[in-house]
Amino acid sequence: MHRQIMIFALIAILTSGCQTGPSALDEAATMVAQTVTARPPTATPTATSTPLPTDTPTPLPTATQDIGAIATAQASKILSEISAMVEETVPYADGHLIWQQTEATTIQMSGPATSIKAVDGQPTAGDFIIKSDVTWSTSGLILCGIVFRSEEDVQNGKQYQFLYLRLSGLPAWAIEVHEFGQFRNSPTKIKFSDTIDLDNEATNQLILVVQDETFTLYINNQRQGKYYDYSKQRNQGTFAFLGSQDSGKGSCTFENSWVWALE
Repeated sequence: MHRQIMIFALIAILTSGCQTGPSALDEAATMVAQTVTARPPTATPTATSTPLPTDTPTPLPTATQDIGAIATAQASKILSEISAMVEETVPYADGHLIWQQTEATTIQMSGPATSIKAVDGQPTAGDFIIKSDVTWSTSGLILCGIVFRSEEDVQNGKQYQFLYLRLSGLPAWAIEVHEFGQFRNSPTKIKFSDTIDLDNEATNQLILVVQDETFTLYINNQRQGKYYDYSKQRNQGTFAFLGSQDSGKGSCTFENSWVWALE
């Protein structure tokens, strides 16, 4: 636009020559003014911004959702373990997971010594299935086991105990009743089983099904039988891990443990 105006002015100056009247410069100025007036500037359209599509944020899973999903997956896995082992007559499908071990628990002893450690959170149950992988390490005799249906004081309260007995060359187990830290009686008496691995540092798995007055035991995936305590000395209570050493040093380690309530 500005270039065309300057060309018209130059032509006017050259053609005017020596003519009299207004100077060529004046005529050029007049022409420029008339041209500008005749063609008002066209406003440059303002560019409009096209809004970009906004990203729809993907909602992050909440901590509650994560915990719920993990708990569901864990319960499903445990239910598969139970269904592969426990009799169908046990109403485990209607039960639920009430406790699961997150870290191994080790009881160190220098005999003579007995130590009991309550499980985290101290869950309680009357009818349930409990599972644990128990490893013993010792140079001599040792007992490793679990406490169940215990009074709140797991050290001295009345309770049941399941015990692995690493006797001299004899693999054995028993279910006993204790109170005030003392043996009271045994619904099963001492039972011997070659299913138990006696080797030092050996791991033996137990699954114990407790229903009313009945106790059904599985050791290393082998059913050991069903036993009864019609006296029903304890119908409800909490859980703990137990280790006992007569002499020397030893340890009991409990891993992959859980409790599945049947009620």
